[in-house]
Amino acid sequence: MKTVLLFLLFTSLIHSQQQVDIPWQTLANSPWPMIAHDPQITGRSPYSGPKTPTIKWTLDLPYGVYSGPIIGEDGTLYVGTNAYLYFMGDTTNYFYAIDPDNGRIIWTFLTGTPFANESGYLINNEGTIFFGSQSGWLYAIDTKGNLKWKYDTGGNIHQRVMNTDLQGNIYIANSTGYLFSFSKEGRLNWKANYGGGLFPRSVSFSPDGNTIYTTGKGSNLYALNLDGSLKWYLECPGDRRLPLLIDNNGNIIFLAGCTPPWSLTSIDSLGNLNWEYVINNNNANFTESSPAMDYEGNIYYTYVADSAGVVWYSRLESVDYYGNYRWTYQFDQPEEVIVMPLICDKDGTVYCGSTFGYNYYAVSKDGELLWQIPLEGYYVENSTAIASDGTLYIGKCLYSTFTQGVKTLIAIQDTGSTSVSQSSIEASDYSLSQNYPNPFNATTHIKYSIPQSGKVKLTVYNLMGSEVARILDIYQGAGSYDVTFQPKDLASGIYFYTLTSGNFTTTKKLILLK
Repeated sequence: MKTVLLFLLFTSLIHSQQQVDIPWQTLANSPWPMIAHDPQITGRSPYSGPKTPTIKWTLDLPYGVYSGPIIGEDGTLYVGTNAYLYFMGDTTNYFYAIDPDNGRIIWTFLTGTPFANESGYLINNEGTIFFGSQSGWLYAIDTKGNLKWKYDTGGNIHQRVMNTDLQGNIYIANSTGYLFSFSKEGRLNWKANYGGGLFPRSVSFSPDGNTIYTTGKGSNLYALNLDGSLKWYLECPGDRRLPLLIDNNGNIIFLAGCTPPWSLTSIDSLGNLNWEYVINNNNANFTESSPAMDYEGNIYYTYVADSAGVVWYSRLESVDYYGNYRWTYQFDQPEEVIVMPLICDKDGTVYCGSTFGYNYYAVSKDGELLWQIPLEGYYVENSTAIASDGTLYIGKCLYSTFTQGVKTLIAIQDTGSTSVSQSSIEASDYSLSQNYPNPFNATTHIKYSIPQSGKVKLTVYNLMGSEVARILDIYQGAGSYDVTFQPKDLASGIYFYTLTSGNFTTTKKLILLK
């Protein structure tokens, strides 16, 4: 009898950690219908992503991609632009449908405001695409790019994840601090404000869809009913903007925003503590990246910590379903930071990119680096999706007024060429080409090659030898590169640009005419 009971107990524990996909009939039946994949914010794809960084295609969306893409039921990609165009003289921003086979734009929707589309997006089971703008407008469009409705919420919409319940209602928060619930037809159901404001917090749903989980400005954790009323809350002082991860058993996993020591915490659906894993570094701190959970119940999360009290490094760490330590992977690039919601594929491979423009990474479920690609100074903020054929889509952007982005949407698959921003032909030596055009009055291109991986600096000096612009200061792999220099505050004149990598340094002259 004891043997049988022990076997049943062991079997129960094994099954409790296994995760399955929770059906959600109000979402599109697609590989990636929303940011972070599902209403429980697991970041988990049911498909295998690329294990090599080979390129299917790239697309130049000059205004950059902050969030998305999401994927429709037919595989079409949907994504919005990042740039704030008011100072550029443009009166609208853009949202696109893109062919997944070749990266071509199918249609373009004009938002009618110059403000960036930075919120998370989702597509529902009726094919309606929802996205928010920093203008405060919430948009609903169909899969042909036609406006169904829009609603002015009165404040900037800038949250990582937009979500939907099992009744099809849409949930967003804006800069007024309110959490809004809208019907799918655009009717305001209610708005609520707790804990000094819920902006720019995202909401997660319990597996049965009856409870909303979110955090407040003071980082207290709130459980709400579907009418916006309070079920319970958990006090945890600190400033955490992270979406909450919900497992199949309704447990809530989050990075606690309390005072050090920092911890990854699991609580049950009533707010009772399951376990707490304390980060073993007194100088650790969490970024805005939300955790992911694979099908085995393993949890992945990132944080930054110093090395011997000198240099900050970003770390990807994993614990099992019960909070037991598994492994830590430390990124090589100093001062690396990951803020995008982590995602993982069916095999437990974790994908994430730098918010400082260094690299995009794939790390195995055992903590081994599979590959990395240079981002050439571009940021990955709230982007990555995995399609049913295993293609990984990555959006990149620069600062909000940058309008000359190249290769800002990338499709990576286990077939194709060898890298994203790197030439398929390896560079045999260091070289720096003359900028073109030269002279120039607004924008010029600078090409260079490096034969081995290393830190690359591209710096501009005036005639007095003073640094006036830092074009690049990043780690890059061997290859040939083409960067754009767009000086805004420099006067007409002669300048020098210098490439430094390893022990190699060379300088050329450029002429700016305004």
